[in-house]
This record gives sequence, structure tokens and C-alpha cells, in this order.
Amino acid sequence: MVQQKQYLAHLWRWLAILLIGVMVIVGHPVQAASLPQDTVGNHYTVGLDDTSAPMGFRDATGELVGFDIDLAKAVAKLYDWELTFQPVDWSVKETELKAGTIDMIWNGYGITPEREQQVLLSEPYVSDSQVIVVPKDSPIHELSDLKGKRLALQSGSTAADYMKQWPQEIRNGLAGEPIRYQDNNQVLADVQAKRVDAAYLGEFYVRYILAKRGTLAQYRLITDPNAVEQMGVGLRKGDTELKQAIDAGIQELKANGTYQAIESRWFGASAMVNTESQPLLQRILPSLLEGLQLTVILFVLTLVLSLPLGLVLGMIRTFGPTFIRSLLNLYIFIMRGTPLMLQLMVVFFGLPFIGLSLPRFVAALLALVCNYAAYFAEIFRGGYQAVPSGQYESLWVLGIPRFRGFRRIILPQVLRTVFPSIGNEIISLIKDTSLVYVIGLGELLRADPLPRTARPHFSPTWLLAHCIYC
Repeated sequence: MVQQKQYLAHLWRWLAILLIGVMVIVGHPVQAASLPQDTVGNHYTVGLDDTSAPMGFRDATGELVGFDIDLAKAVAKLYDWELTFQPVDWSVKETELKAGTIDMIWNGYGITPEREQQVLLSEPYVSDSQVIVVPKDSPIHELSDLKGKRLALQSGSTAADYMKQWPQEIRNGLAGEPIRYQDNNQVLADVQAKRVDAAYLGEFYVRYILAKRGTLAQYRLITDPNAVEQMGVGLRKGDTELKQAIDAGIQELKANGTYQAIESRWFGASAMVNTESQPLLQRILPSLLEGLQLTVILFVLTLVLSLPLGLVLGMIRTFGPTFIRSLLNLYIFIMRGTPLMLQLMVVFFGLPFIGLSLPRFVAALLALVCNYAAYFAEIFRGGYQAVPSGQYESLWVLGIPRFRGFRRIILPQVLRTVFPSIGNEIISLIKDTSLVYVIGLGELLRADPLPRTARPHFSPTWLLAHCIYC
């Protein structure tokens, strides 16, 4: 045992150097990313929900289109702005705006008293109504008929805000709390599958979607008379000059007829035509390949960085000095004891408040590497402890050089022991890449252009993606 400690004391010095090198590699893009990346001169990043047709969504080719997309581009053309459209998780859109990861929320953003307290809003430029969507044969004809019924809506939407204004007897009469989904497609899919009795959505979205699918006649739309939604552009509180420019730009577009042309394109009779005649595979394949590309890149980079880092951390955790081992114990406890989704949100949304703003991909990669390095460290620690102490003593007695002995004798035994556990973690990593949607990255499970207007909750794409994952 004494010989083992002497052997490892020399090894520890080199491991410390190696650990510093790995940390530099992992941390290098983080330092580069600390520069502002969302607003440079006349460059602005627009946050949107890319499933919110017809305001902003992806067509069959995966391109972002919609009324608000065209309107924003037209305003940008007046001022020679460069816009980047960034899909975000709609439930944290204000958080993204305050953190500086986006500069505007421009995607059917309803003006409500709650939002006026959080953000600076432009002047209204279009109005929408909230509607209750039910099957044609449903007994629901007005709000009071919702008693004892199940309701679905989008989390963080204006529908959720307007529902708070319903009479208390209606809200309390629902069959439990409303079911909240990340996007409107999932809300409407629940009504279609009859898992809920009704959905509470914006009328623009419902009419456009159902018309495109040719199923508008199969549903009844019940307008909420007290939920007329004025829409505006959400900005940070201090961006008064940007607000004035947007307001003036929209007025200019209305004066020269551009606004009316955009409105006719997305809300006119020609827009409300069933266009879903394209074969299913042809519609979903481009978006699947695009999402798969990000998933594979994120998976490979995370694995390449976290495996060697876990190897080194596991070695230090087993043989290193007591103080360093204590710090690693705390790090591993936090990484393994908190949800990965929470870690993603802390890295992306939390770091900007201390002056470190990371691009979305770098934030996702950093969170995944830190998380999986902790798991791999514990796996490798078990592998090191599984090697009999006599193996280390034999290396010292036989005079085998430290690193050659470790590389040729110790490490192969460790790898043979840990391979099954590492395989399990690799499978988990493939599936965990789907969590990056919370910071606006469009990975495989989020890619599905059916054509982003009719995606069922358990669509063929969803099933195909899971087959690929598993």
C-alpha cells in the first residue's frame, strides 16, 4: 500500500497538469462567448415561438415564415437593420429578454397588464380574440358550459392571462387545473385526440391551422367577448428609442400599403386554403435532418469533452489530496443531485446576470459537459477502486515507468470494468440532448414541420425520433 501511494503521488502531479489543460479546453469557448452576441450596431435578435402560426412558424422546408416575420423584416428594411429570428421557450420569453439573449419579442405578443409591468411594449398593431375550441358535436356552447370539463392551453400565453379574468365559478368549476403545454400545437392536438374537452387559444392560430388541414368545419369556435387581444412588440424597459422606431416604422408601412399586403397574405381568403397534400415523409424529412445534425454534434462534442474530464476527475477523486477530493465531492453532489434542465437554465439565464452571456450552443454544451463529467467521474472512480492494490505495487517492484504502467496495465483493467456503465450513460446522453429546447435550440425532437401547423402530440415524427434515439 505504501508503494501504491508513492506511485500515485508522482502520478498526481501530472494529473493536475492534465486537468488544467482539459479545463482550458472546455473553458476556452466560454471566454470567447463573453462578448455581446445578440445586439451589435443595427443587429437585433427577435424571440419567437416557432409553432405559432400564422404569426411566426416554420413551413415545410423548415424556414421561419408568418405575419410577424414579414412585418418585422419590412420594418427592418426601412432602417437597414439586420434581424436574427431566435425560437425560444414561450414560457420564459421575458426571462430571455431581460437576460439580453434576445432584443425583441415579436410573435403575436399580446398586451396585458402583467406584461406591461415586465417589459416595454410598442403600440398595438393588430388585434386577435381568444376562443374556446371544441368538437362540432360538443355540448359546450358558452363559457358557463365548461363546468366539469377538462381544458388545455399554452403555458405563458395571453390565454392563460385572460383565463384569470373568468368568473370564479367558471374557473373553480373546471375538472381540475387546466393542462398547460409548451406550444399551441400540443394544445390543439389534445382536443383532436379528445384527451381534453376544450382548448383556449388565439383565433388567428386556430382558424389558420384548421383551414390548412381542411378540418375547420369539424370544430366550433366560441369567442370569449372579454378577451380581445391587442398585440405589440416586447422590448426591454430602457429601449425607448427602439420602441419609437418600431412604432414609426409600422405606421409608415400602413401608409405605403405594405402592411395591408402582408395582412392579406396571411389573413386573406387565399391563406385559408387546405395545403396539406404533400406526402408525410417529404414534409418531415428536411426538418428531421436539420434537427438530427444539431443533436449529433451536441452529443459527440459532449462525449469527447466529458469522458476524458471524467477520467481525470475520477482519478483525482480516488487518489488526490484530501482538500481537492472534498471540492470534487461537492461538485459531483451538485451535478448529480440537481436536474439537468435546471443546470441548463442556470448556465444560460443565470450567468448573464453576473456579466457572462453565452451563445445558446455553448451554454448547452457547457451544462452537458459539466453534468456528464460528474457521472463519468463516479464511474471511473469505481473502476480505479476495482483494481487490486497489488497491481500498483507490482509496477513499483518491477520498475515499470509510471505512465507506461498506468497506460498498459491499470487503465485497460479500469476500462474493462466501467464500459457497461459508460454505455448506459452514453444512451442517456443521446436522450438528454432533447432538453436543450428550453434554451431555444432546435434539436431532433423539436424538429417537425407538419407543417408546424398540425403537429399531433404523438406524431409519426415523434415516434420516429424516439426510434432513432433508442
